Amino acid sequence: MQARRVFCAGAVIEEARAVAQQARAAAEAWRESWPGHAGGVVLVWDGEGYGWKNCLRDAGHERPGALAVDADGNVYRAEGGNDLDGASVWVVV
Repeated sequence: MQARRVFCAGAVIEEARAVAQQARAAAEAWRESWPGHAGGVVLVWDGEGYGWKNCLRDAGHERPGALAVDADGNVYRAEGGNDLDGASVWVVV
């Protein structure tokens, strides 16, 4: 028998907000360290900015769980797929 996971909508929303805020802070710190990258998206993994792209591209180039923060502060998470083949899709956080 599989265990069922029960989520409280409020807790899930608060967790998503916290993840988004941490990703925004990491992206802002990365942009400060790498001037000239005002637009595009900063890629974040494990709370640290690790790269930049001029636009949000194919999720298959990133591993599942990677985050991308655009210049407007929108946060996206790479989901599905696997570490070897990359993620399947970008999902809004």
